[in-house]
Amino acid sequence: HSFGNSPSSWLQEMHIPTALLKGDGPHVGKDAVLCINLRNKCSSPRSVTLYNQAAAMYYTGVRKTFLKRDQTCIELKPSECRPLDWTSSYDEYKEHLVDHASLMLNLFGHVTQTKQVVATQYSFRLCTRDLVIAPACDAIMGQEVPVKITFQNPLPCVLKNSVFRFTGLGLQHARVVNYGDIAGHATVCLTEKFVPRCHGPQQLLASFDCPQLTQVHGFANIVVKQCC
Repeated sequence: HSFGNSPSSWLQEMHIPTALLKGDGPHVGKDAVLCINLRNKCSSPRSVTLYNQAAAMYYTGVRKTFLKRDQTCIELKPSECRPLDWTSSYDEYKEHLVDHASLMLNLFGHVTQTKQVVATQYSFRLCTRDLVIAPACDAIMGQEVPVKITFQNPLPCVLKNSVFRFTGLGLQHARVVNYGDIAGHATVCLTEKFVPRCHGPQQLLASFDCPQLTQVHGFANIVVKQCC
């Protein structure tokens, strides 16, 4: 539908909104904050009604559920660029995350004076902190090397039935460590021993999983010496 203006004239009136992650990006357990930039490209004031709708997504891009809907009315001066913060609190999304903790924000708006329509969407993933892996000493082929693994629970709730998994550095099969419960915001340190079977550059991979939190990984590049 034309709404009385050609598409080319719409773009001259109002710039399509853009959404940018704030800081180093949103993390699981904290509020997700995006900055939406709305710019009036013409020489006259404009009134914009902006609707936003957030949803939790599966990794395939299929929507799981809506999280929140908001509406904002904005008055823009000629050539003004207005930053708007959009926030989804941890309490709003915590029960709805699946797979890779992906969210999608849909933006839709219209300009009162011209009936121009602006719309865009922005998808992003809530990050999790990596596992920290540190060998306690030099790795020597055929000898045990203790490795310290550190994990901090980013959530205020207890993580139940937590499991660590390890592959690489001489392991013929994945090693599974059933750790149990981890208190909210608690830091866990565990030490595992490995026996490298080959010398040269090796990699130790680790992952953490529980019903409340997934997609937590870490790795360490370790150079194994042939002899001491």
